[in-house]
Amino acid sequence: MFNKETADFLRLLREQTERLSQMSKTLLEMSSLHSVPRTDLIQFGPMIEEIFTDLAPLAEERGISLERYGDAEMNGSDTLIYRLLFNLTENAIKYNRPGGSVKIFIFHQAQNLMIRIIDSGFGIPEKYQQSIFHPFFRVDKSRSMIYGGAGFGLSLVWEIANVHGGSVWVEKSSEEGTSIIVKFPLK
Repeated sequence: MFNKETADFLRLLREQTERLSQMSKTLLEMSSLHSVPRTDLIQFGPMIEEIFTDLAPLAEERGISLERYGDAEMNGSDTLIYRLLFNLTENAIKYNRPGGSVKIFIFHQAQNLMIRIIDSGFGIPEKYQQSIFHPFFRVDKSRSMIYGGAGFGLSLVWEIANVHGGSVWVEKSSEEGTSIIVKFPLK
């Protein structure tokens, strides 16, 4: 039988081991992005609905509503685009206010496919809006530690968008929430 101190130490050790394992997995994913075929026909509506289903337990736990507007198709890596949208949606849920919302809009603008993810969270200070896509960066380390992760989620999003000839950025952010845009050129 373990005493409380030993149990706490083992729990902390397990959490750190999981974090290192996740970091190693993400680094391997990032190193092989350019070799992934990008020839799948991606249907964004069904993909986002699948992501909402996968993230439903987290959203329900926090009372977050999930909504999608629009649909589009493009060629790319289904697996990578799923990861990009999953990471953005998961962050929008995790760093949201209890009872908040996450809305995803899919639309065309000029010769581009645009995806706008809007949350009703606490916002990202302007001085950090460029940095959030850098590896290991965290706006609020205390909240990040609660939800785990290795600080690679948004850098992976940036890399996936880049591999598809696209880009991602914070469109706007305030105390009422954040809007992130993903843009893919249509060929």
